[in-house]
Amino acid sequence: MQRYLVIGSITAFVIFFNLGYVFHDLIFGNWFHERIGHITREHYLIPVIGIAYFLYCVIQTFLFPIFQEYSSRHWKWSPSRTGLVFGGLIGFTWDALEGGIIEYATMPIPFESVLLDSSYHTIEGALLGGCLSWIYRKTILKK
Repeated sequence: MQRYLVIGSITAFVIFFNLGYVFHDLIFGNWFHERIGHITREHYLIPVIGIAYFLYCVIQTFLFPIFQEYSSRHWKWSPSRTGLVFGGLIGFTWDALEGGIIEYATMPIPFESVLLDSSYHTIEGALLGGCLSWIYRKTILKK
């Protein structure tokens, strides 16, 4: 289990932290800047974002086997199906609801920015869950 937690947390962080940069900066950076640039920092606090994202990955990696155990016993789900559902659920609740909809309610953020970012984080969470399911199969189920 310890091997899974270390490999899963680090792998998830490296892949998805960088994927977030590609999506939010390289692909949609200008689009977001045009819509919400007036309320963002001039320079992002990348170390703070990195710490928060690493903790997100550690928590999701830690919780996945618990969700997998329950879903396999009660619904006969495979690790892949569990990963996609669990990851999408975590991405939606942690990033889309709190990070998107609540921010929309408290800051002058255009709703289309919230929809794009929330959709991205829901899909990202599902992909992260899929990645964790693969690591889970290779480290836990392989034994």
